[in-house]
This record gives sequence, C-alpha cells and structure tokens, in this order.
Amino acid sequence: MNNNTPIFSLQGISKTFGPVKALQEVKLELYPGEVHAIIGENGAGKSTLMKIVSGAYKPDTGGEMFLNGEPYHPVNPAEGRGAGIAMIYQELNLALHLSIEENIMLGIEQSTWGWNLSQSKRIKEILTWLGYKDLSTDTKVSDLSIGQRQVVEIARALASNAKVIIMDEPTSSLTGEDSKTLFKVIVQLKEKGISILYISHFLEEVKEIADRFTVLRDGELVTTGMASVVPIQEMIEHMVGRSVEELYPQIPHEIGGKVL
Repeated sequence: MNNNTPIFSLQGISKTFGPVKALQEVKLELYPGEVHAIIGENGAGKSTLMKIVSGAYKPDTGGEMFLNGEPYHPVNPAEGRGAGIAMIYQELNLALHLSIEENIMLGIEQSTWGWNLSQSKRIKEILTWLGYKDLSTDTKVSDLSIGQRQVVEIARALASNAKVIIMDEPTSSLTGEDSKTLFKVIVQLKEKGISILYISHFLEEVKEIADRFTVLRDGELVTTGMASVVPIQEMIEHMVGRSVEELYPQIPHEIGGKVL
C-alpha cells in the first residue's frame, strides 16, 4: 500500500430487497495499490456490496461512499467506470463477435466528425504492459482462451483509466497456469497504484494475493485483517460464526455386531 489515505471508502452502507436485508451498515476502506479481498459464504452480501460500489445497485439511504476524498454516488456502472471504478464480473461481459480493440473501446470510443478513431497503439501498449505483446488487437474475442478474455476485461478497465478494479471470483473458470498469470498481472496493477477489490471463496489464493481481507456474514461486516497474518482456519470461523471443530464434531460411537 502506498500511503495511509484511502482511495475509496464507504460507511453505513445498507441494502434491502423487500423483507431481505442483504447488507447492514457495512464499512470498508481501500488504499492505493492494495488488494483487498472480500470473503464470506454464499449469500453473505459480497456481490451486492460490489454492485453498489460499481454503480449497478443503489444503496439504501443513510450510507456514504467516497472516491479520492470526494462523495461518490454513481447512478449506473457507466458512471462508476467514468469516475474510475470498473467491475469485472465472474461471467465476463464481452462481445465475442467483436475484436479485442472493439471490446476494449466499447462505450469509450473516440471520434472526430462522427468517425471513430483507432486506438490500436494505446491498446497495444496496455496489452504489452500486461504481458501480452503478441496478442493482435484485431483478434476476435471468440478466438481467445478464458484467461486471455479476462486480460481483455482488465485492459478495458485500464483504457478507461480505472483506479479501482473489482474482480468477482476471477479464477473460478481459469486453469492453474492462467491463475498464476492473473496474479502476475495483479502485482503489476498494484505497482501502478491501482487498487483491487477481490471477491473469492478460495482462501489459499486470498492468502497469496491479498494485502487485507474483510469478512461479511449475513450482510454484516464481521472483521477486517491482514491476509498474511490470519490463518485460514480463523478466516473460516469468522465466515461461519463458529469454530471449525463445531462444523465437524467428533461423535463417539461403538461398532456393533455383524449384521451380514
């Protein structure tokens, strides 16, 4: 982390869907160049919180969000991306029939007198920086591997000058080798001062790639800690609300006589 001033923060964020309280008074701080993992069981509120951060959902009244010290209230994901926060969903949001360049520039095209200007040089620089200099910008996304498609999503975020990138279960569809490549890219993003909000249920990779972690349970913040210090067993206990021994209790039993 580069300094002690958060690039993004939220406090008192709540969200209800009818009678269901998806989030209750959640707070969070994210620092420049930090990977902050958001963990919890299914239904804990992780994706709901990230959709609020990205602008896909509007929070209930009363909470506050700040980006670069200024109030942040996006009305939709496009406005959130324009402000500097981009979300990469678990199901990648790419147009398979379009090229890499067309996907990266989709929605942020530059034009003069109605003619779209090619951004191939800029995109090539981004792909080279990400370690994919041999990837042609004219290649159709349908011809790419899942790992390469994810790089296109990251390049798209960088092309829109994102300072915060949200990754929702980014390794769930990747091979082990592609996951290692993604982690190298994340390290490069950190060095550039770009912050990552990282949702994952793979706690081993949280320990490997995250600086800090926050646990959500039933829509509430349980704890925040340093990923390198807190053991996985303790993370699990925070997630489920009881000790691991209680999850798998030793039940005394005796073996009876032969039946067959």
